[in-house]
Amino acid sequence: IQAVVSTQSTGIAQLLAMMFTLSLLFLLGTLSTVQSVDADKDPLKRRYNGLKFGETAQDYILFKPRMEPLQESYSLCGWVKKIRAGSWKHWFAYGTSSYDEEILMSDDGIISTLSTGLDLRSKVTVRLGTWRHVCHTWSFTSRTVRLYYDGVILGSGTTPSGRKVGLDGYVVLGQEFDSYGGGFHHSQTFGGELYEVNMFDKELDPSEVKEMADKGLCSKVEEKYGRIRYLKWEDMLLEEKSGNVTEVNVGCYPEVKNEDEAEETNSTEDCDCEQVTKFCHWDCYEERSSSTRPSLWRWWRN
Repeated sequence: IQAVVSTQSTGIAQLLAMMFTLSLLFLLGTLSTVQSVDADKDPLKRRYNGLKFGETAQDYILFKPRMEPLQESYSLCGWVKKIRAGSWKHWFAYGTSSYDEEILMSDDGIISTLSTGLDLRSKVTVRLGTWRHVCHTWSFTSRTVRLYYDGVILGSGTTPSGRKVGLDGYVVLGQEFDSYGGGFHHSQTFGGELYEVNMFDKELDPSEVKEMADKGLCSKVEEKYGRIRYLKWEDMLLEEKSGNVTEVNVGCYPEVKNEDEAEETNSTEDCDCEQVTKFCHWDCYEERSSSTRPSLWRWWRN
C-alpha cells in the first residue's frame, strides 16, 4: 500500500512540475512577443509616427470627414518635409462638389482657400529634406486667410463675402483634386513626409501659431487644445492608405533612457489627470479615486 501511495505521489509531483514548466514557458513566450511589437503597431507609439508618401499619383490618403465644426473657422497646422524638387507638390487638399480646391496647401508657399489663392514662394526658402512648421488660418468673420512658416506670417488675403467651407467634400493627403474626390496627377504628387497635421475649429492667433512652431517637432503642444483640435493626427494615421504611403519614425517617441528616468516618468506625484497636456500613466489612474475614473477613461480613450 505504501509503495502504491508513494508511486502516486511521485506521479502527481511530476505532473505538477511539468504543468509549472509549461506555464512558465508560455509566460516567457508571451512576454517576448509583447516586447517585440514594432513601434508603428504599438498604440502608445503609433501616435508619434510620421507619414511618408511615394512619388506616384496613387500614393495618398483619402477620407470624407464631417466638416460642420470647420465651416466658419479653422486652422490647418502641421510639420512638412519637402523631398521632391519643384513647385505644385500638394500635401493637403479639401475639395467639394462645387469647388475642387476649397482648401489647398503646397509644400513651397502656395495655398488656396475659398477661391482665394496666395503664391508666397518668393517669401520662403524651402530646403529639401528639412522639417518646416506650416500653419494656415481663416474665419468667416475676419474673411482673412493667413499663411505661416515656422511661426512667422508670410502673407494674407481676403476671401469672398458670405463664403463658408462646403460640407460635402473629401480630404486628401499627398495630392490635390482635379475632380470631385479624385483626378490625381503625378506632377502634383507630394512625395514628402508629414507629421502632427491637425485641423482646429478656430482661427488661431499669431501667438498660438508661434508657440507650436517654437516648441518644436516633438512637443505635442497641439494636444492642449482638446476638442478644438477637431481633425486629429492620430485619427489620420488610421485612415486607409493608397499606394506607397508608410508610417515612419520621425524621432519623436519618448524613449526612457534609464531606470531613474523611468521611475520619474511613471511617478504619480505630479501627474495631473485633469490636464490633457500631460500624459497620465496607468499608475496615475490607479491612484485617482473612483469618482474621477470615468472622465479619465474618456481622456484615455480619445
